Amino acid sequence: MGKVTIQSMAKELGLSRNTVAMALKNDPKVAAVTRERVLRIAKKSGYLGETKYEEAIQTRQERHYNILVLRTRDAAVYWDRVVSGISEEASLKNCQTRVAVVTEREEKEGILPLDLDEKIDAIFCIKMLLPEYMQKLANLGYCIFQLDHYCNMEQPPMGDIVRVDGARPVSLLTAHLIGQGMTRIGFLSEHSNTYESMHDRYVGFLAAMKQASIPLEADLVRPDMESDRFYYPENFDEIVASYDTLPEAIVCGNDMIAKRLTESFRKIGMRVPEDVALTGFDDDEDRMLYPFLSTVHVDTKWLGRRMVHEFLWRKEHPEAAKERILVSGEVVVRRSSCKHS
Repeated sequence: MGKVTIQSMAKELGLSRNTVAMALKNDPKVAAVTRERVLRIAKKSGYLGETKYEEAIQTRQERHYNILVLRTRDAAVYWDRVVSGISEEASLKNCQTRVAVVTEREEKEGILPLDLDEKIDAIFCIKMLLPEYMQKLANLGYCIFQLDHYCNMEQPPMGDIVRVDGARPVSLLTAHLIGQGMTRIGFLSEHSNTYESMHDRYVGFLAAMKQASIPLEADLVRPDMESDRFYYPENFDEIVASYDTLPEAIVCGNDMIAKRLTESFRKIGMRVPEDVALTGFDDDEDRMLYPFLSTVHVDTKWLGRRMVHEFLWRKEHPEAAKERILVSGEVVVRRSSCKHS
């Protein structure tokens, strides 16, 4: 076996010579997971003696990153799972997390969290905040990571984005409805022209309808419903009553919309799926004994974990262009969309 050098270790690990050298010096610019790989092979190959290795590991363990997770006042379990994924992965990667809730008043007035200080290495925005608020954070020099982005903004994202791919799975769900012979298919959602994640779902619906050469019925396609009182049960009663002729199926922007519609249809004696088929998105029922909604399963914990991975990659590649990471969702067909079986 030839002499072990920084270059030979770099070749074996698939890293640059500079990265290996920085890792051996415990440079904080190198991600913790990468430093550990380098130190392990350096010990195994004899490049580092046992004492030097233990000193290096101890030094690495004394260093950690601080992540501040920003969220809004939202009781949805969806976001709790994302935060859980962030916290679990962060603890494995020598990172500490803190969660701060930004109230509506604080967001509008630009009041920053009290936990914000120079020790914060990254800010994870798991809910979309006003552009002005996020710009204020960026102007202070914080490294920002997002789970979504605004549509049609000339301003580029303020940080790397990790989000769910909505276009392809919603297209597949819509095709599933069409495959049963349904043509009068509606779409109901909010924010389709505001947030990229919601816009993707609308795009997926439109793509499937176009592929099948099915014309859209304006009365049935409502992608940008008013949000202030959107999720109130009485609002869905009004939506159901407003249909001149009931659609055969409705593709919904998320599971909560599908649930509210189901309740409102039942009030007027309409059955799901026998009279109207429905689909959702998010798979909020995945832990229920008898889940009902056809939907798109989103591994929300993985979303949080993937944000941590992207943060550690960014620490190692600070000059690289901003990234958009799309996490695939899994189509889950259940009773709510199977009208003829």
